[in-house]
Amino acid sequence: MAWQEADAKAEARHQQDLKTDIEVGAKYAVQVEQHCKLCTDPEVIKRVQRIGAEMADVANQTHSIALWGDHRFNTFNYTFKVIQDDVPNAFSLPGGYIYVQTGLLKIIESDDELAGVLGHEISHAKFRHVAQLQRDASRIQLIQLPLILAAILSGSPAAGAAIEGSALLGTTLQNGWTVQAEEAADYGGIQLMVKSKYNATGMLTCMEHLGVLERSQPQYYANLGIFRTHPPSKERADSMIKYLKENGIPIQRSKVSTSFRATVQPDDKIPGAVVITFAGKNLFSLAGSDALTRADGVAAKLNAFLDTTPELYEVSQGADGSILGRSERLLQFGPEDATAQSKTIADLQKETIANIRTALYTVSFRIWSVH
Repeated sequence: MAWQEADAKAEARHQQDLKTDIEVGAKYAVQVEQHCKLCTDPEVIKRVQRIGAEMADVANQTHSIALWGDHRFNTFNYTFKVIQDDVPNAFSLPGGYIYVQTGLLKIIESDDELAGVLGHEISHAKFRHVAQLQRDASRIQLIQLPLILAAILSGSPAAGAAIEGSALLGTTLQNGWTVQAEEAADYGGIQLMVKSKYNATGMLTCMEHLGVLERSQPQYYANLGIFRTHPPSKERADSMIKYLKENGIPIQRSKVSTSFRATVQPDDKIPGAVVITFAGKNLFSLAGSDALTRADGVAAKLNAFLDTTPELYEVSQGADGSILGRSERLLQFGPEDATAQSKTIADLQKETIANIRTALYTVSFRIWSVH
């Protein structure tokens, strides 16, 4: 039958395309590793490879929707390696060769965030973005594309050292393909995260961490020049938030990021008391025989409240020694708390409200939705 022959030819072309990706990726993985120093920390490597293998299993069982790139169901034997480089980034080569830089691992705060990074990079390979680039920019030879991709997707000059000074890189950067590739990889990563055991909000918070670095260290990022990856942006974050909502995933940043989480610690200034902290700053202390139990309950309520990104005015003082969030009690101070700190309950309320509002400023700076 003619249709059977057509299907057979299409499958043969598909398998050849995958074989080409693997061969090209393997060749240039050798060259990348000649220009980059691989991490030798066994615990770091084990973590990346463990989470990478889990995400790869999902990818090879999931026919993801490609917003840009190859729409066929492409599977690879993915490999994951760690590059010793202070620049916070990751990149992939054709055929499933994924690299994560130690600079990125330093800002990643959970396995959920790392899974999001790896899902994004897997999607670049899964959607065969290098092959798509070659089709869109036929003047660039396929043999040159993997290192061009590495230079673009990695913030590190080391990854692109082999093609430094190439006019082709400037041409590639100007054609706008990176915007489409990054958006497609974001969406692909979300699809994989939804089917994995990891919380997909980690993709969003990781991007927000990168956004904070970019805003707080513009001089550092400017020095990366043409080797900068396509930057995190509000548009990408907005799209990611949309994808999360479409999949019914609540955006609970405290579940995946310590930067957005109130935690309970012993108070080193007040014996027997515990302190609630947020972003490295003390919010308030609780004392008494049940201080730890009370604090654990308060931290859970406070995290749920902060996850909703409330306005400053939504934190207020109650009449019974309580602190309210949207008119609901977040915590209540008692005589034991006041006595332990040699303050009145009213003073504790006033100080705590100010501290929680400062925490809200911190949240607003770290998230894209307010920029």
